[in-house]
Amino acid sequence: MAGQTDQIAPADKKLYALRDATATVPYIPLIVASIMSKKLAEGLDALVLDVKTGSGAFMQSLEDSQKLSHALVQTGTKFGVKAQAVVSDMNQPLGQFVGNAHEIYECIKILRGEADERAKSTTELSVELSARMLLLSGVVDSIESARALVESKISNGEALERLRKNIGCQNGDQSVCDEPEKLFEKSIKKHEIKAARSGFISAIDTLAIGNALSEIGGGRVRAEDKVDHAVGFECMTQLGKKISAGDPIGVLSYRAEAHLEIAGTKIADAYIVDEQAPLNNPPLIHDVIS
Repeated sequence: MAGQTDQIAPADKKLYALRDATATVPYIPLIVASIMSKKLAEGLDALVLDVKTGSGAFMQSLEDSQKLSHALVQTGTKFGVKAQAVVSDMNQPLGQFVGNAHEIYECIKILRGEADERAKSTTELSVELSARMLLLSGVVDSIESARALVESKISNGEALERLRKNIGCQNGDQSVCDEPEKLFEKSIKKHEIKAARSGFISAIDTLAIGNALSEIGGGRVRAEDKVDHAVGFECMTQLGKKISAGDPIGVLSYRAEAHLEIAGTKIADAYIVDEQAPLNNPPLIHDVIS
């Protein structure tokens, strides 16, 4: 739960600055070096990586995401680490929420057994990643029993209590596990974004949604930027869903009126509505690389 520091992979910061200046950020060998230097510095025995693919991913094509996954796994294996990469879909926002406090709220609601149906994909992917970690670690001997174990720890409340201890170890406010609504600032403004036309959601520019939130403080545009944890977006519809003009696409949480002008239109434009429904929605998990 740590990024690059002066103690953990200190050269990575300097190398990334060089990559940025030389337009080599997407170069797979350098991506692998950046990611795995931090992972291997922790002295791991096993590692499960979640590699994204699709409109919101760093590697948008499945082929590139698979190439990156193979390179990451091979590097881990060469250093004696049991490694797997799950190539998961990012052609639409994962789950119900986008944004810092919003996503933590969603996760706590899942662990409390109170999640909305729209959080289903977040739950499924989290269970799969956790199960594969248990399998690689030798805790269980099959992926089916691993999934069952993870689901039982969620349903019996043990996973929530583990999160509570984790928060406590970092001097955080453990009471959010009992009152997740505390994560939302009461002063934050909300705006419902509506569909301009009727039809089916045929595509979502997930990267555009993320960039729009970053522009109003939800992420960093520059390394020195401060993150506003309160801004975010609640997703009200998904790929393939039928929608009528005026129906809500989602709800934007923002701090200033200027933010609404910046992010509102960009998020609305990120949802492509066509007359025909898409033939197939992408799977949540495209591939598993071992």
